[in-house]
Amino acid sequence: MSSRKTTKKPSHSSQSENPVQELIRLGNLRSEKCELKEAAEAFSAALDLAKKKKDVGATCEAIARLLRLASEALDEKSVEKWELELDELISAHPKKIPAMAWYCKGVIAGQHEEWSLAQRHLHHYLKAVRDEAAAPNPLVTREEAIARAWTMIANTFAQRGHGRRSKTLAEWALKTYEEKNLRGINGILFLQMGWLALRTRDSVQAQNWFKKAHGSFLAEHNWYYHLYALYGYACVARMEQNYPQAYWYLELMEKAATGPEFGVLKRQIQLERQRLEQDAVDIVIDGRKGVIKTREAGAISLGKQYVLLNILEELSVAHSHLGADSERGLSKAEIIERVWKERYRPEAHDNKLYYNINRLRKLIEPDVKQPQYLQNWKEGYRLAPGLKVHVVGSVRASRQGGKVS
Repeated sequence: MSSRKTTKKPSHSSQSENPVQELIRLGNLRSEKCELKEAAEAFSAALDLAKKKKDVGATCEAIARLLRLASEALDEKSVEKWELELDELISAHPKKIPAMAWYCKGVIAGQHEEWSLAQRHLHHYLKAVRDEAAAPNPLVTREEAIARAWTMIANTFAQRGHGRRSKTLAEWALKTYEEKNLRGINGILFLQMGWLALRTRDSVQAQNWFKKAHGSFLAEHNWYYHLYALYGYACVARMEQNYPQAYWYLELMEKAATGPEFGVLKRQIQLERQRLEQDAVDIVIDGRKGVIKTREAGAISLGKQYVLLNILEELSVAHSHLGADSERGLSKAEIIERVWKERYRPEAHDNKLYYNINRLRKLIEPDVKQPQYLQNWKEGYRLAPGLKVHVVGSVRASRQGGKVS
């Protein structure tokens, strides 16, 4: 009698048996890679599937994720919609609500700067995690969920002005969890310690914490939170008066956070730019927008007057030279050669140059008769010594298709 060998079918992972959690996992990964639009699509698909299955817990979790993305995008209409739907489910099925719903409500309250409410939601989350018989969901362990709660509660303490409590809790969490390398925990705690160091104006300590956060997020391939480490670097650079470096970090962030989905991050970048312009810069030359900003006059639109932008850019390059040649100017011949791309001839160029210099002075100088930005220098002009100048983008790039006259 012949025996027949039977082959066992390969067992599916818990994730493949739960396509809703697969979609939520995919959405989480998309979020970490800064693909927030694609993340929203994955969470929407998870929501549709959870509703078809009449799975209240998964429905709440998918809504909570969509709510958080809507809040990040500063999409108040969608925030109101998802909050209402989530609150209705919480009210109708209080015993089936996943812990993650409370966590997301806490994060959103924080984004609205309702820090007491955020802390209450996070304590609800912590209690829900501890009360659940199993892990909060297949995507995180119970320990990771508890660590996440304490990490965010430490942040709410800081935002409410309780710096000592925040530091004590963050230090305890690091002592408890740092060596365990729980995903998404160490980096957030390092960021929190960095912000606390900035509050005491300890830029060296802050920089060290942000470096640790940076390394942690890179190791996890979490590009979204990696942007917040760059933001920390920008704040440190401003505090240390390294203004070009601060702008460089903010420009890196802007290149990564290009879509409307990054509303909160863009708002943070804009606020930091305002601090830089207020504290650090006398004049900003924005070639991409055709705008000059000065302390006295604010934003001045030059439109397509590329020649004025080019004169300022070339003078700023000379102004920023290092060493004995610092804060020099340009001769009339150098300006004509660099801006108009012509060999200097006094009879052909002097009047044109005087005319454009006067146009610039009328725009940017509080008193044209006593220039404090654009000064005469030897046989030409320069930006005033000690002037703090920042050039955004390339004026030359803005000239493509334009004509210098």
